[in-house]
Amino acid sequence: MLAVIFSGCKKWIDTDINIDPNNPADVSLPLLLPATQASLAFTYGGDMTRYEGVWMQHIAGVERQMLGSDKYQILESDINNLWNTLYGGSLINLKVMMEKAEELDAKHYMGVAKTLTAFNMLNISSVWGDVPYSDALKGREGTTKAQYDTQQKVYEAVNTLLDEAIALFVEPNPAGVVKPGNEDLFYKGNIAKWTKLAKSLKVRAALHLAKKNGLAPVRDAINAGGLLEAGDDFIFAFGSASNEWNPRYQFDVERGDIRVGKRIVDLMNATGDPRMVGYFAPNGDGLFVGSGPGEGNTAASNIGPAYASQAAPVYLMNAYELKFIEAEAFFGTDNTRAANAYNDGVKASLAFHGVSDATWEAVNAAETSVTITLEKIMTGKYIAMFMNLETWSDWRRTGLPSLSLPAGGALTETPRRYLYPLDETLYNTANVPAGQTATSRVWWDSN
Repeated sequence: MLAVIFSGCKKWIDTDINIDPNNPADVSLPLLLPATQASLAFTYGGDMTRYEGVWMQHIAGVERQMLGSDKYQILESDINNLWNTLYGGSLINLKVMMEKAEELDAKHYMGVAKTLTAFNMLNISSVWGDVPYSDALKGREGTTKAQYDTQQKVYEAVNTLLDEAIALFVEPNPAGVVKPGNEDLFYKGNIAKWTKLAKSLKVRAALHLAKKNGLAPVRDAINAGGLLEAGDDFIFAFGSASNEWNPRYQFDVERGDIRVGKRIVDLMNATGDPRMVGYFAPNGDGLFVGSGPGEGNTAASNIGPAYASQAAPVYLMNAYELKFIEAEAFFGTDNTRAANAYNDGVKASLAFHGVSDATWEAVNAAETSVTITLEKIMTGKYIAMFMNLETWSDWRRTGLPSLSLPAGGALTETPRRYLYPLDETLYNTANVPAGQTATSRVWWDSN
């Protein structure tokens, strides 16, 4: 009788019931793309740039955990969530997107996925060094303990991804095959802008390798043209609804233990920089005040509305960054071009923030081939790239601008890399590179 009952149940049970609508078995490319882009931007604007922002003194930790970070008290658990979110979020989604796009021959979706994967891996390797790539994201195939690629191999893979994306963007998307449109939250399916972004990321990657390869490859990539221009900025717009808030705003509301850093505030106060109204919020006395390294000044200014309001965008790559890269790349070989690029970068940054000021620019964006210096270039870029991960890469390459160590700091040097996360050291021990500390240099940072 039991056999009859159970055999009957098998025939009776409908396999279409009890399906969770929030966990679909398959997701289309137009649904997958915006969710992946939002995850990428939220992570980049949050955990990815928070700790390095403190160490580069754009912002300052003033209480609790972030004050500890301000004093270089660094734990493997601090960035555990960041690592898991990157690999288990946008990267795995991008892998699925590439597989689906290849199956459909959706060339432009494939190009977008490759570009975003390159952006992710460039950032990940820049802060950790050797990381999983070729052996990563293979859990479905049974690989749960990925081997690590050298940083050199990761950067080679990044350039390959970008070259492949550029080639795909040149090809026409097959008729009737899905292609990015309004669901693309960065460029609304504008493939010309995606192409510019891919070429611009190649410039950024080449700059990272300046200690290894010199600046000639950077100059070559710039001279090749086709880069981001005003209006092409790679930014993600957040919203005022509670489920659309900017990640920095969310963190400030929930934690309240971050203020702006004294180093950048003092630099901008010294010239009366008009960008301050967007960068910083006046403190209780109506002043722009930063917290010094390890100072824990809770009376310092909060991050300003352009970067930490509810609907503030997250800036992943702005066109004016390329002008500062051009200034550095040509300094010493063509100082006239370097000076002009620097001036253009400063002016473009002000224009982007809606605070163009001809009088201020006549004094502070008027360098010549005689007056331009590398310190001016890197300091100007440091100010323009507020809360951008590239500031840490720039500082590690050049040592500019100079930064003070925090009083009572746990380290005698400014951190040069993120620690490998706790989950990796516990569960992937055999593959995690040994002997790495927060002051160890990644491959491209070593002489």
